[in-house]
Amino acid sequence: RGYRLADGSVTRTYDPAQGSKFLYTEIDGVKLPQPNVDYFNLTNPSNTIKNVQNYTMNSVFEIPSNLSVTHGAYIQEQLNFGKLTALLSARYEWFNDFTNYGKTNQQSFSNQSFIPRVGLSYELNRNINIYVTYLEGFQPQSNTVELMPNTESYIWNPNSAAQFDPLLSDLKEIGAKGVFFGGDITTSVAIYEINQNNILVPSKEDPDFLVQRGSDRSRGFEWDVSGYALPNLQINASYSFIEAIIMDDDNEALIGERKENTPRHNVNLWARYDFPFTSVLKGFGIGFGMQHRGERIPWQTRDFMIPAFTVFDAAIYYKPINSNMQLMVKMNNILNKTYWLGAINYTRLFPGTPRNSLLTITYKF
Repeated sequence: RGYRLADGSVTRTYDPAQGSKFLYTEIDGVKLPQPNVDYFNLTNPSNTIKNVQNYTMNSVFEIPSNLSVTHGAYIQEQLNFGKLTALLSARYEWFNDFTNYGKTNQQSFSNQSFIPRVGLSYELNRNINIYVTYLEGFQPQSNTVELMPNTESYIWNPNSAAQFDPLLSDLKEIGAKGVFFGGDITTSVAIYEINQNNILVPSKEDPDFLVQRGSDRSRGFEWDVSGYALPNLQINASYSFIEAIIMDDDNEALIGERKENTPRHNVNLWARYDFPFTSVLKGFGIGFGMQHRGERIPWQTRDFMIPAFTVFDAAIYYKPINSNMQLMVKMNNILNKTYWLGAINYTRLFPGTPRNSLLTITYKF
């Protein structure tokens, strides 16, 4: 990936400060830097096989080998005191990262961490259990930085695995789970708080570079229900609300602001109805579902919002009587909604999948 320069060469990143050195193209009335591989136009797609000989390529380099190895040991104990159950867990992990693996200039870096987990559950009655959970997380950043497109700073940097501190996190959650109507319906509800430290985010100057943010906090509510509302009607539904804010950042103006790419509202629904054996449509079933995501802030720029979207899906099932085989034809995004899953900035947006169909054959042994 790269951008074409007026002198005929290619550079890996676009620098607005050196704008006069770049070639430009116009897409739907918008002037954009010309890439070495043409943009794919969603409004006028061309799915033909491209002649790669027409591409203006960057220099070709061998990507060095990297290796990540994780070892862990844990102990876990579950204790029962009448209606109260306690889960205690302790885990110790060792992380080793090798850059230029197998080469004479191989380097290794190591991290280790103690990771506790505690959970309590109380049987309120035969239908409802309440619980509290606390756990911590520890994750080295080596895999993230090795996949970044700015290869000069990460892939070919022998110290890439040690450039950033590990991602630290903790979760506190309290909730309840219930089983109703003889087990036909299960539901759960929870409130939680997640704290993360040392998050990697794209640099405001160049999205191909990573910088480390101090911390962010997510507080939210989740509810889900699944089961049979009627003998032949199965439902799965969930809703979540997340208030994610930036707690610490080198840019003080961001402290207290919403975290990027995190919608406040998420809704999922899927319902399936199977026609009864007495029906002329016995063996057939129909399904319908929807997904909703609230608006989000892009990763690099905060000048615009990624719009909220709602997409609908549908399916037809057929399972012959006394058979272990099922056929399903599913159509996703039946209204062919144009929507965006996420974005980094104005030029890097990630579109959702347009209308598509899927045939699935399932056989249970």
